[in-house]
Amino acid sequence: MKIPAGLAVGVCSHTGLVRGANEDDYLLAAPTGDGSSFIAAIADGMGGAAGGAEASRTALRALGATLLETATPVVMGERMRSGFHAANARVSESATAVPALRDMGTTMTALWLGPSGGVFGHVGDSRLYRIRGEVCTALTTDHAVEEGESLLTRCIGGGQVECEADDAQIDVEAGDRFILCTDGVWNVAPSEEFVEIVGGRDAQETADRLIKCALAAGGRDNATAVVVDVLDPALAGSVEVDLPRHERPDARSLWPSAVSLRPPAWSFLVLLGSTCLLIYLAMRWFGALPE
Repeated sequence: MKIPAGLAVGVCSHTGLVRGANEDDYLLAAPTGDGSSFIAAIADGMGGAAGGAEASRTALRALGATLLETATPVVMGERMRSGFHAANARVSESATAVPALRDMGTTMTALWLGPSGGVFGHVGDSRLYRIRGEVCTALTTDHAVEEGESLLTRCIGGGQVECEADDAQIDVEAGDRFILCTDGVWNVAPSEEFVEIVGGRDAQETADRLIKCALAAGGRDNATAVVVDVLDPALAGSVEVDLPRHERPDARSLWPSAVSLRPPAWSFLVLLGSTCLLIYLAMRWFGALPE
């Protein structure tokens, strides 16, 4: 894909060692061909293998479609808020249309960089960090409470009619590194190890190491990390890069299988066999059959 020449990007996602499917998803996009802006977003779905995967995918597609829209003048903050509202509407619409997906929802954290700075949007407990110099700062605040395990207080979908997302403008400097990661990464990596890993030199290597750290800690959850390095804040020009593909299968392969309304044949055969056995025993009892 094409990215601004002023950026370096790395990405890695893994199902983990416990879950049967990856409900995480991510979006990387360059809205303009001249390399003047770049979008990176992650989502951590919930609602079972089918629901979670569909929620994260649907939310990111709705966000991307809104941010890539060119019909109106671009005001990054307003467009980001519109993207989150569109994502919530699309996920809620899908949940209503398909009963098997009625409980689905997702976190979503998005970063949009342009030549005049950046803006982020956030809801849930995925995180956005900025590494500037030797300082690692969390730019987002988790919408969750701890009660044995993290419980979301805000999300996209999940039965919520409105999406109350956080958003903020941020300044961008040469040398900045932005890390977007799901809780399957930050929730298991020891703080000292996390800071050491995100201070690495190469964007792709850093993303890979974050996921390896999550797996080494037991891999109890899906884990996704996106790393964006700012080489030149002007973001002039574009370059072609070969990024790893998402490792999970197409989300539609995870939808629940259709269930037939016709009663299964085995129940009829069991009933028929039981009836024949009872008739045979009754005939033996009354002497209707020879010994």
